[in-house]
Amino acid sequence: MNSRDDLLKKEIPNRDLEQTFTEGWKEFEQSPNLPKLLTEAWNLRRKTFPDVIHFAVPGGRHYDGKHFSNSGRFLNVSITGDACALHCDHCQGTMLKGMIPALTPDKLQELGTKLREKGVTGLLITGGCNNDGQVPLKPYLSALSYLKSLDLTVHVHTGLADKETAVGLKQAGVDKVFLDMIGDAATIRKVYHLDRQPSAFREALEILLAEGLEVVPHVVIGLNYGEILGEENLIQSLSDYPLETLVLVALRPVPNTPMGLVNGPDAEEIIRITAQTRLWNPTLKLSFGCARPYTEKAYLERGLIEAGINTLAYPLDETIDYAIERGLKPVMSEMCCGGL
Repeated sequence: MNSRDDLLKKEIPNRDLEQTFTEGWKEFEQSPNLPKLLTEAWNLRRKTFPDVIHFAVPGGRHYDGKHFSNSGRFLNVSITGDACALHCDHCQGTMLKGMIPALTPDKLQELGTKLREKGVTGLLITGGCNNDGQVPLKPYLSALSYLKSLDLTVHVHTGLADKETAVGLKQAGVDKVFLDMIGDAATIRKVYHLDRQPSAFREALEILLAEGLEVVPHVVIGLNYGEILGEENLIQSLSDYPLETLVLVALRPVPNTPMGLVNGPDAEEIIRITAQTRLWNPTLKLSFGCARPYTEKAYLERGLIEAGINTLAYPLDETIDYAIERGLKPVMSEMCCGGL
């Protein structure tokens, strides 16, 4: 852990958050290149998009702030429970444990019916991957169609989808398809335990787009044990595709995994890459998701707004206040950030 992380962990509980917010910003002013980059990204965002910022607070995590409290209307469902054949180093199934399991198509339909009766309006359907890097969706395609017949918003994580899956998702009428993408072969092998190349992820993207699906790529900054390897080239290459939205997240070490004690990328690096993403993709809606480091949270969120994002998941109250000060109208939504 670097000295700045040590300082923040030690002192934030005993200091006013706004003071940390302000003092942290001075570090940006002392960086030789970041202020100019942020100014360019901010100005481009204001020129290209309305003065609105979306804050995503889906029901997978309770959120109770001074501006908004969520009520569990958008939930996460895993069709594999906490099982995942890949057992990736950054997760090892841990992220699936907090989701609602639906281990058969019939169970998914039953769950959808019950949740709709309780006022749920949308679901993220995800799960662990098989040995080919695919979320095993094919047996669930008719169940997904049933969920849509209930007037639920349905977002789906696919993994490395093939044509049959893509065709089925289109026929089912799912609203969005989320695709995790990796731009470095060593990261795919080391972290995902897959013997595949980055081209496999591009091929999956192209297959999904060819069926007319609205695909939202997700890129994890620092996925390879906190190192930046291939993320920037990948992000830059996404400008070649007809996308509406891109989601960035950053490695957040999960306890009791091989990365549990790893230092993730620091806030300044995350903000720099986000600002550069805005400049590379001027018209793309840019979201920053719920996975990001717990340390330097206020510092990071303020920087992400300056970097030109359109959507942020689970913001601090102070971050919303800052967005308002910067002239942005906050819109709170109980939906995944990739769906806004």
